Amino acid sequence: MSEMYPELARNIPGNAEWEGSFYERLTEYGEWNEAAFWKLHQELIEVAKSVDGEPYVGRHLMHMLVFIQERVLNLISAHFNVDDVFEISNLSVDSIYQFKERFQVAVIGVVTGEVLPESSFDLENPLLENDRK
Repeated sequence: MSEMYPELARNIPGNAEWEGSFYERLTEYGEWNEAAFWKLHQELIEVAKSVDGEPYVGRHLMHMLVFIQERVLNLISAHFNVDDVFEISNLSVDSIYQFKERFQVAVIGVVTGEVLPESSFDLENPLLENDRK
């Protein structure tokens, strides 16, 4: 089943391809790897489009979504917690909030099937040029 969502699966620890993934770079090095993030984001958008009209999202997909969303949002919270040592080292506060919004909207899109055009956002995914309206 993970082969249906290779980039999402890659971001789950234990995956053979985890090293170098968006989540691995974030959790291990405090680096928001934009190229890896946009790849993950692109897959989330593709999955959202593919499930539009489906009555439910499968358990395996939902597990991966909840796992990655919870972990990434926890790290973002830790970044802003003065009592936590975790820091996202390569983004400004404004950029963190913009990427967080893109991530959350993409995850929700997988559940709802709703995908907003890239032009709805200040921060656009460069891999989704054809989606601009």
